Amino acid sequence: MHSNLFAVTAALAATASAFDCNGPYFSFYNRHGPAMSSQRLDPALFPGQQSPHMHDFDGGNALSADVSYESLQGSDCTTARIKPDKSLYWRPALYWNGNGTGMYPVPNSFLKVYYKFGDNDNAKAKNISEFPEDFAMMAGDPFKRSEDEKNEAGIDWTCIGEDYSRITAKGFPTGFTSCGQGLTTQLTFPACWNGKTIDPKNPNAHMAYPTAGGAGIDACPEGFQAARFPSIFIEFWWDVKAFDGQYSANDNPWVLAQGDPTGHGFHADFRNGWAKGVLAKATSDDGYCNCGCGCGDDQMRECFGAENVNDDADISTCAAKSAFADEAGVVEELPGCNPLQAGPGEATVVSGPDCTAAAAPGAGNATSAVASATSAAASVVSSAASEAISAVSSLVATVKEVESTAIPVSSAGPESTVLPTNATTLVSKSRHNHHHYHTTVPGDASEALPADAESNERTNAATVTVTPPPVTVTVTASAASQNSGYVVDRRRGRYN
Repeated sequence: MHSNLFAVTAALAATASAFDCNGPYFSFYNRHGPAMSSQRLDPALFPGQQSPHMHDFDGGNALSADVSYESLQGSDCTTARIKPDKSLYWRPALYWNGNGTGMYPVPNSFLKVYYKFGDNDNAKAKNISEFPEDFAMMAGDPFKRSEDEKNEAGIDWTCIGEDYSRITAKGFPTGFTSCGQGLTTQLTFPACWNGKTIDPKNPNAHMAYPTAGGAGIDACPEGFQAARFPSIFIEFWWDVKAFDGQYSANDNPWVLAQGDPTGHGFHADFRNGWAKGVLAKATSDDGYCNCGCGCGDDQMRECFGAENVNDDADISTCAAKSAFADEAGVVEELPGCNPLQAGPGEATVVSGPDCTAAAAPGAGNATSAVASATSAAASVVSSAASEAISAVSSLVATVKEVESTAIPVSSAGPESTVLPTNATTLVSKSRHNHHHYHTTVPGDASEALPADAESNERTNAATVTVTPPPVTVTVTASAASQNSGYVVDRRRGRYN
């Protein structure tokens, strides 16, 4: 299957005047079918806690809320074609807005990753570095809601028709009622590093794109020449056939998990899990992996060793456990606190038990969920807090220093979502690949089985401090509903 697929890829790519399928990069088919896992996690920006919105994950199956380089190395499997790559690759889940009947998750159908390390396409960039152990980065802006000229990540969306016709736009495209070959998007990560770790309050600050001209490290802007990494380019494909005919050509029925109905807020994250030395060898100045887009299994074995190449069965059966209560499937509202915001201005963050209150800017201590959870739990604890304050006030008259703590106990567990009877789980066949240089039609791909993830429920706790002089009352409440348990969105110091 792979030999035919890559032969067609090379043949079609050769017809593109500005593209050569061979060169200093390698590409690998990570997965056909569903993502490894879909859950409300973001190990880069919200380590140890629940993310504000849903993400789809691929990579090492040691995925957890507090994942580390060491824990990723202990993964039992990876959905990457290359076994030593136990990195995590994730992006917001995509939904079909069911016209008042709920939000329907759109199944992933295909994912392809390219590692590029050249200047001016095919000139090998010198001194490319492998990623540090606990390195993480993000590309794109989840709050973006309109097109701008910058778009350094090169994000656009394409509907591929049955005859491989293309309708492309920077945001979600319109002008069709069916995408027979899939709805797709693409994204490129930055490659120039300033030597610092990711700052969840400003996750793009430590990285830049190699746009300064020159070659190698000199192509990186000033201040971002601590290292130049391979440029990671990813194609994402979704199977939208189940929704054919349920929207008009003028409709835009797609929604990203953070409440983005425009597509401009698409983003992706990466956390390094490459075994030491493997990526460095593949991108070295001498003997680098030079198979370009034509990297079939034979080329992968030549680059990385036969023992280090996964087959389709290894990938399709790789799954990760759920760190929090399972929120996959059809839902009435987007998981988390994510009402739809169409812009065109930048999205604002909302909070509160009904997800309608605008949050004040400034996250404070972004490593704690207390600030945003205060707003989310306000309606739950207000009555208990008032009673506690009243009790303390009566004691102050006779006691100089009194500290009282009221702890309301809630027996309510996480809300469950009942799936409509017409909800379906889809497994698709991907019969093509494409990126911004060319469109190709490879051979049949084997079907991948859905990943059965175990579900572990967890309730977030919020602590609210009320201070009636001269004493302090501390109230702890359980934020267990679907629209509570919010955490500080550390992107740009915001709440979510």
